[in-house]
Amino acid sequence: MLLFAALLACGPSFRDIQKADTIEAYEGFIAASPNSPSITMANIRLEELYLAKARDEKSLEAYDDYLTRYEGGVGTAALVEDAVEERETFLYDWAEEQNSEEGWQKYLDEYPKGDKKRKQEARRRLKMNSYIEFIEIGPVEAEPTNLAEKEDGPLDGFKFLADVTNNGDKRITTLNMELQYLGADGSVIDTDRWPLVAPAAPGNMPIEEEWKVPVEPGETRTYWFTDMAPEVPGWSKKTKLVAIGIAFDDDEGTQ
Repeated sequence: MLLFAALLACGPSFRDIQKADTIEAYEGFIAASPNSPSITMANIRLEELYLAKARDEKSLEAYDDYLTRYEGGVGTAALVEDAVEERETFLYDWAEEQNSEEGWQKYLDEYPKGDKKRKQEARRRLKMNSYIEFIEIGPVEAEPTNLAEKEDGPLDGFKFLADVTNNGDKRITTLNMELQYLGADGSVIDTDRWPLVAPAAPGNMPIEEEWKVPVEPGETRTYWFTDMAPEVPGWSKKTKLVAIGIAFDDDEGTQ
């Protein structure tokens, strides 16, 4: 009877903790048995579980919780490095989903030395969002068309058209657009990018002169783009046009 009571007082064994495999179980074991031979294994697994929690929850709070606990040489160097990179990716993806001035500014503020391409895109999106309220985009019309522009040719593609108005007070020299192909539920299943106005086509390819003419304040211009129908199953024949990059005649172009 005394032996049984002594065993109860010792709490669960490390094997029991491993079977439970939860943050709570390992934290309880570490607090109760700081001198256990298994304490190193317990700390390693606890760190892994906190990082797994961040990955499962996909939240800044969870990643910050992990990094607060294990940055600064406390945790495993490789895991901390992974977490730092994953948090930057998560914050960038979150900013892209929000697509707001606040979201992009938050990313740039927190990662001034982050991935170069992401920072460039974040700056472009930030500028876009500061002027987006002045860009009026009409509904997109999709017309079957012959891509070779032959009158008697087969209708093997679509021509997409939409009116875009510059309601602001700046002369636009670059306005990059994304044409989004929508599924029946309104989700984006594919995209194409082509500018309303730009000094060069995507990939710095040559572009016809009509696309280089700046859009003046108050001007409405018809956007058009031709392509084959997207091959992704589920296209509802509905599309949406959004502005994704902008530049004015007093600064450098963006893509």
